[in-house]
Amino acid sequence: MKKRVLYCAIVLFMSCIISGSVFGSETELDTIRDAIAEKGAGWTASDNWIMQMDPSDRKTVLGAPEDSFHVAPGDTILWNNIPEDSFAPPSEFDWRNYNGYNWITPIKNQGNCGSCVAFATVGGMESAIRIHQGNPNQNIDLSEQHLFSCGGGSCVLGWNLGDALNFARDYGVPDESCLPYSGVDNNCTSTCSDYTSRAIHINSWSWITTYTADINAVKNALTQKPIPTRMVVYSDFYSYSGGVYQHVSGYMEGGHLVLIVGWNDAQNCWIVKNSWGLGWGESGYFRIRYNDSEIGTWAALIQLGSAPPSTTVSISMPYTHYYPGYQCYCDVSVNTQTSLNGYPLFVVLDIYGNYFFAPSFVSSRYGYDYYSGVFNPPSSIVEVLPTFYWPYGSGSANNIHFYAAMTNPSQTSLISNLAQFTFGWTSSDPPTGAAVPIHMFLEENK
Repeated sequence: MKKRVLYCAIVLFMSCIISGSVFGSETELDTIRDAIAEKGAGWTASDNWIMQMDPSDRKTVLGAPEDSFHVAPGDTILWNNIPEDSFAPPSEFDWRNYNGYNWITPIKNQGNCGSCVAFATVGGMESAIRIHQGNPNQNIDLSEQHLFSCGGGSCVLGWNLGDALNFARDYGVPDESCLPYSGVDNNCTSTCSDYTSRAIHINSWSWITTYTADINAVKNALTQKPIPTRMVVYSDFYSYSGGVYQHVSGYMEGGHLVLIVGWNDAQNCWIVKNSWGLGWGESGYFRIRYNDSEIGTWAALIQLGSAPPSTTVSISMPYTHYYPGYQCYCDVSVNTQTSLNGYPLFVVLDIYGNYFFAPSFVSSRYGYDYYSGVFNPPSSIVEVLPTFYWPYGSGSANNIHFYAAMTNPSQTSLISNLAQFTFGWTSSDPPTGAAVPIHMFLEENK
């Protein structure tokens, strides 16, 4: 008899697991759905990977405890400088569809580690770089793992936004391949050896709000770039699958950091990027009523430098003066910390005020030309002049210049330095004592 009871209990337990009714049970979801209906809330609750967890383990997907957030000495509070009376926000705004482009980088999943601060910080940085560079298609993917592990985050205790932004300012964040995400907090020693040269820095950051949310202040800042912010998560939020969320049932689970990307006044809500994967919410995003769940508290505005990410160009030629038979070539090196796609590289030959644009060397009197394509980190080499030997009968010239620079996609401003190389040539044989190319030496002495 005891064996039969045990067998029935095992079968019942297994059937519950298969039907998803142990954790994320229909009873739990029905309770939430009843509360939604009772309060007339406009959102839906469904089963998902978090709801399938033991309820005691669900807090591991958070990571922004209230007691870790504070205004530190030296922090800038921006709201004192925002002229809110003169700011008239539009009724809706969304960085996923701004001027017809999506400026937000893809949804990621922090997994069972309280690393939400790193994900919201990196998401804000990545979008800020796209916006600053004027290129919504820029391929940028920074390492949340490096920021979290090297910056002092804890999977169990979480982190705070101020410390994360200070680390991004002082030490920078390298690309994802430098230290891929693994959901731990103790592997900083495994980061790439050249992370300092690959790290992208923010220039500064400021608090928009602290303990109290301010809708207009956040909207004002949000028109510049997406805003990382803290919210409180209640147990019903885990089941969110669509609509405009508002807390209807359950207890407070803890603090969570997310990225606000837009708003909709008709729906009375923020539009927010989460870090729980594409299978949660509205393909990784959620909408939430203004002032619900403390959304909009501890919101920060990220500022970049004059030309992030750092991009430099340099021009390489073997000599500064050429005689017949000297080997000649011209290469331009593009050194960047992230892939640049759609950024024009201009290389100009200046012969006494007459400008010729590579690669076609069209005269500026008839138009201009430039190099396009993808420039990958850490360095891309562009061949401007293939190798050749300086010919006889080319006359003589001095103070001839090559210039090179990279601009933003709209060609309205430089994103790199302006490189210059000055050279000249003489049609006669080189003077006695001058350096002779090795191939000429070998020819003359064979």
